[in-house]
Formats: sequence, structure tokens, C-alpha cells
Amino acid sequence: MKDIDAPVVIIGAGPVGLATALVLGRHGVRSVVCEQFGGINPHPRAHVVNTRSMELFRAWGIADAVRADAVDPAVAGTILWKQTLAGDPLGRIDFAEGPQGQLRQRAHASAEQLASCAQDRVQQHLLDAVLAQGAAAVHYDTTVLEVTDHGDSVDVTVDGPGGRQVLRTRYVVAADGATGGIRDRLGIAMDGSPVLGHQLNIYFHADLSPWTHRDPALLVWLINEISPGVLIGMDGARRWTFQRSFDPAVESPRDYPPERCARIIRDAVGTTELDVDVRSVGSWTMTARTAGTYRSGRILLAGDAAHQFPPTGGLGMNSGLADADNLGWKLAAVLGGCASEALLDSYERERRPVALDNARHSMLNAIRMAEVGAGPETAAIAARLAGPDRAVAAAERRRIAEAVPRQRPHFDALNQEIGYRYGAARQAHGVGGTPPSATDYTPTAVPGARLPHAWVERDGARVSTHDLLGPGFTLITGPEGAGWADGLAESFTGDGLAHRTVVLGRDVTSPDGRCPELLGIGDGGALLVRPDGHIAWHSTEGSTPVSALADLLHGAERPAR
Repeated sequence: MKDIDAPVVIIGAGPVGLATALVLGRHGVRSVVCEQFGGINPHPRAHVVNTRSMELFRAWGIADAVRADAVDPAVAGTILWKQTLAGDPLGRIDFAEGPQGQLRQRAHASAEQLASCAQDRVQQHLLDAVLAQGAAAVHYDTTVLEVTDHGDSVDVTVDGPGGRQVLRTRYVVAADGATGGIRDRLGIAMDGSPVLGHQLNIYFHADLSPWTHRDPALLVWLINEISPGVLIGMDGARRWTFQRSFDPAVESPRDYPPERCARIIRDAVGTTELDVDVRSVGSWTMTARTAGTYRSGRILLAGDAAHQFPPTGGLGMNSGLADADNLGWKLAAVLGGCASEALLDSYERERRPVALDNARHSMLNAIRMAEVGAGPETAAIAARLAGPDRAVAAAERRRIAEAVPRQRPHFDALNQEIGYRYGAARQAHGVGGTPPSATDYTPTAVPGARLPHAWVERDGARVSTHDLLGPGFTLITGPEGAGWADGLAESFTGDGLAHRTVVLGRDVTSPDGRCPELLGIGDGGALLVRPDGHIAWHSTEGSTPVSALADLLHGAERPAR
């Protein structure tokens, strides 16, 4: 038995596990991260870093590094449909040519914009930040064999370079992915759809510029009879993945040696002359499932261990990063004596409805994509496009060209990224039982919502309202509302959370006047922002920040407005 000085053990050093360690460290909580593999997987999987994740990265100090590794926004904003890469476009979506209202919403909604950065690069920047912070020990080649919850502590049996040992800690975060196994050992069932399909993912290096330099795109959906699938540019230059359907009942990734994969890539491009350097081959199962509960005693699930979505929407890794941000500060508050254990139950109450809504959105996207050649109709559509009847082929091209613009919410869903509100019925039903729009975002400063972004001036520098926040709670008041801060300090006991007060007109100014209007606090009002950037209390509620904070930290649910 080895009692460790870290009160949290995190299983899995993927983006979610590392993000959890980073958030805990920002609150002064040490952790141990156990990863069964020898390092960061060089095979890039996810690549979409949505607006909310970029805001988190901004707060964590890695947004610039991620942005530097991201695909050029001019390229990342274009999605094409073709028969082969060498062929003419069947349809396109270009973010820059979208509806003007949506473009304005994106421009004003955040200090950050959606980016495309390969998961292995994102993971490296998270790891660098964790190591620089120095609050977490990351152990690779360390397999978790057993987790035993004793009620007041947890024993984690691991097998690593130092041999087998038992680590005794206070809480465990299972961020071990969709197939990690901890969730199943706890007996937590997954709710959702049956398996929707199986995908093969080929990671390769190649110079595709002869076919992409005139019309570059982040994604190219290829509809043909020989090698259909989707090409994803991981760096906008030489790093690519190609995804295609396969049947695990009759084959496995081992049946795809480099020579076969290179031939598949050449067929997808539409050439016999291409040097293809196949780096790795993987597979994954397409499904939409959510864990029935996110907590079993002192063990909590995060990321793909808690939810899995189809990739149509790019919400998997992003949802997990927000899980980490939500869970991290709550664990710190409980461990620091600021909050009761009931606060941890709010993690599931808040994050699970978001996951369910993201699953719904991703499923709708997957269903819609069938009409443009991705899904069970791919072979039939490809046959019509390539058939001898020119009229049929022309009609099919027209049909696809008309259907492609309807796919825009799949790729440009700002409200899905930042518009969710904790404690509201938005995720499941929306207004009047209708699911909310994935695209149309309206900033709102109400409890449960993410703090709206506005540009303000602090010490002569232009900063976002999000830059006013820190690891603890932040009270933002109008020019005459500083009195709201009286007594707030008395609510903070223990070492788990810090707090600060920002007075508009004194600490920051709003040259364009937009900040006071967005926050809706007036001269004498105020709002209290949680460590994860969501609003805990607003002065128009008629309560006080002290009582709202007490309710939150001790697990009392406040009615949604």
C-alpha cells in the first residue's frame, strides 16, 4: 500500500485526463495521472477544437500554441464533396460565405474562434502545460488493474515500470476512453443508440498539393465506387487521415498493411502516381451513448468514458474538455473544505444533459449526411454518379449540390458550442418541446449560462470579459455595486477556491458600452461567475451572492429561470 500525497488519481492521459490534471493544478490540487500506453498516440483522431474549448485553452494559457499548430483558418473553413480528390467539386460549404447574421454572431460571440488542430498536437500542449505547472505526476506505461472504493478513500492497483503497487487516494477520475474498462467494472450502463457502423482510420503523409493548391479544404468527402470516404487535413500540408467504412466481422486493421492502404489512398485521390507514407491504421465504432450515471461513490467518469458521439459535429473531445473544467473546480472545492460532497453530484446534473443534447445533434448530422453520400446510400449514390446514363449522373450531381448547403449546421453550430445553460431544460426540449437551434446563438447573462464575451479595457489593454476570470469565483459589479462584495469573503472557507471582485468603471471600462448591456447588471447590479466561467448568480434574482454561493457549494439546486 502506498499513500500518495495526491488526493486525486486520474486514469488516462488523453486530452480529458490531462485537462483534468491541469484544472486541478490551477486550484492547487495535486494529482497522479496513470496512462497504460508509453506516450502520446501519434495517430491523430479528433481535430475540431470548438469555440468553447479555445476559450478554455485561453484561460489555461495554451490557446496561442494550439492556434499555431492549427490548420490555416482560410483552409479550415472549407468542406468539399467530390467523386475523387482529382475530380470537380460536387458541392461545398465555406464558412466565410455563410449567412451574414451567423458570421456576425461568431465574430462577436467570443475572443476565440473554432480551430482545427490534430489531437496529438492538442495533447502535447496540454501535457507541456501540466508538466510546467508541476502539480501532477504523469506516469506512462502504467496500467490500472483494479479500483476499490472504501467509502472514505480509494485504492488504485497499478502495474508500471516500478512494478505492481496500490495507490491510496481520495478520488478517482476515470478518463480512460470509450473502451477503457473502468466504467464497465463499476457496472455503469450506457444508454443510447445501437452501433451505427465501424470506421477504419488511415493516418498517412503525402503531398496532395497538386490537387489541393487551387481549392484547399479541411475535409473532402469522396463519393465513388472504389474508395469512398473522407480525407481530413491534419496540418493543411502533409499530414492526413482517410476514414472509410469497414466490417469488423470479416476483417480487422491487421488486414490493412501499408501497401493496401497506399492503394486505397491513391484510388481515393484518383491517381496511380502518388508517394504515400502510411504511418498507422486504427478503427473505431460509431455510436451515440451516454453513461447512466457519471459517479459511483468516489469515482467519477469524464470524456469518452462518460459519453460517445458520432464524429459528425466534432463534439467528442470538446465535450470532454468541458467535463474536465466543470469537475476540476468542484473536486478542488470539496478537497479544500469549501464545499460539501453534494457538490460533486451537480457534475452529472450539469454535464450529462449537455452530453445527451450533443449526442442528439451528432446523430441528426449523421442522418443528414446520408443524403450527400456518407452512410448506407454511398454505393447507390456513387453508382448513379459514375453510371453510363449521363442524365442520371447530372441529376444526381444537381441533387447533391442542393443538399450540401443543408449540412452547414453540422460544421457551424455556434449555439451548440457555447449556448448551453446548466439547470435549464434547453438540452432535451428547447422552447415548446422543439430542440433549440444549433446555430443561432444569443448571449445571455443568466444563472447557468456561460459568461457572455465582451471587449473591455483594463490598464490600457483590450481584454475579454473572460480574461477577468481566474481559477476561483469572480464577482462583477456595476459602478455602484461594489457593496455586493461585502461579506462575500466570509463565504470562502478552506483552501479550495479563491475569489475576486471586478468593478465596471473602476477596474475596467467598456469603451463601446457593450459590456454593461450584455451583462445586464446596471450601475448597482452584479453577477457572480463560477470558476468554469458559468454564471452562478445575478443581482436581479433578488438574492445575494453569499446565499447563492452557499446553495451551490452545498449542492442545493436553484430553479432555472
